[in-house]
Amino acid sequence: MRTAISILALLAVPGIAAYGQATPTATSSASSTPASIAGTSSGFHLPSSDGLWHYAIGASQIEQYGYFGPSNWTGTGSINGDLSYGSGSARAPFNMVYGGGVLFAESSNENTSTYQNLAVSQGLMAGKWSFGLTDSVSYLPQSPIAGFSGIPGVGDVGTTPVGSSPLGPAGGLLTYSGNRVGNTVSGSAERLITGKTSVSAMGDWSILHFLDGNADGYDTSDASGEAALNHRIDARDTVAVNAVYSLFTFGKAEGGINFVTRGVNGVYTRLLTHSIGLDISAGPQWLTSSDKTLIPNSLNAAVSVGLSYARGLSNAQLGYSRGVNSGYGVQYGGLSDTVTAAVGHGFGRRWQAGINAAYMHTQSITQSGVTPPPGLTIPLGGSFDTVFGGFQVTHQLSRSLSIYGSYAAQHQTYSANYTGTNAFNGTSQTLAIGITYAPRALRLGQF
Repeated sequence: MRTAISILALLAVPGIAAYGQATPTATSSASSTPASIAGTSSGFHLPSSDGLWHYAIGASQIEQYGYFGPSNWTGTGSINGDLSYGSGSARAPFNMVYGGGVLFAESSNENTSTYQNLAVSQGLMAGKWSFGLTDSVSYLPQSPIAGFSGIPGVGDVGTTPVGSSPLGPAGGLLTYSGNRVGNTVSGSAERLITGKTSVSAMGDWSILHFLDGNADGYDTSDASGEAALNHRIDARDTVAVNAVYSLFTFGKAEGGINFVTRGVNGVYTRLLTHSIGLDISAGPQWLTSSDKTLIPNSLNAAVSVGLSYARGLSNAQLGYSRGVNSGYGVQYGGLSDTVTAAVGHGFGRRWQAGINAAYMHTQSITQSGVTPPPGLTIPLGGSFDTVFGGFQVTHQLSRSLSIYGSYAAQHQTYSANYTGTNAFNGTSQTLAIGITYAPRALRLGQF
């Protein structure tokens, strides 16, 4: 399920989460992370529509406990960088955020790895028409759990740029190590019919692809389309109704089965105050599949509720969502209830703090006890309970130099029939300290 908010509003506020059909994310459009408390450092800025390039480089020491087994400590050194740009154009706004780095393993049992995460958004206003295009792509050595990059300890807790969600482009259920690529591309168009009413259409395509044998994950892809009628009641209230169609497919190695969801949703968005925004979307979601014995047809409720706050040096987001998803490379499709939260605050000019957390209960949509198709190795039935999040404190030493300390944790349990798979089971904690150099922004032209 996705939330039908005016494209004009989405493009006007950097930091809006893209609403993909896989686990609906209820991040409100009333808030984005203020530049002064972007998790990387007090000097690094998210796109602020100023036509400037903001960049930062940093290094950190990361210690993980429990990820590679109970009572197992592992150390990792990190060199990372971040880059952002906001065009400042009212007619064709463009925003971009990049985060990437190298993770140097300090144990002979582990390998040096890299991570890359890029999100871009381009808009175009032409008379009564408005268009939007976003792309969020990631290359990760593990499941994302904290910050924009998803990698705990690299200094970007509290950074939620355009095109990303609290679960990340490769998000959802937690797995052990294994390189994976996640990519979501979405496009949208909206036309004003009257001064307060518009029609809109959206479409997106997503993939999750595991690259090596260590991942032992299941490749998935999904494509979604939406049509909506939107009406602005007044300066604070907007209502909409939309119809959504989504197709989820699995690779040939996973049986080549697919399933479809269809939904009709009512949407209500309200600006409660100048600082607080609320959005609600709910409706029925019908599920059908190409193998009704394995994945029975069903009717579910799709729900998305988001509450956000942004004022001065503070921001907060709270969301709940329910809906069918791809299973994130672990299950053959799942029905998830998800709660997400994020808070950021600046304590004067030199101290900032950010925190993000999520809880998800995911029930497999497959029928347990049936004979799976030939070659299918994905466990059937069962459920997961997943908790993950992170906390970071940043202190500015000078105009361009800052230090930070962070903590992240992940915990996941599942049914016994997932024992022996790549699904993470247990608790892992991560501690890190780091330093960031973020010089003054540069003006290198405008898109």
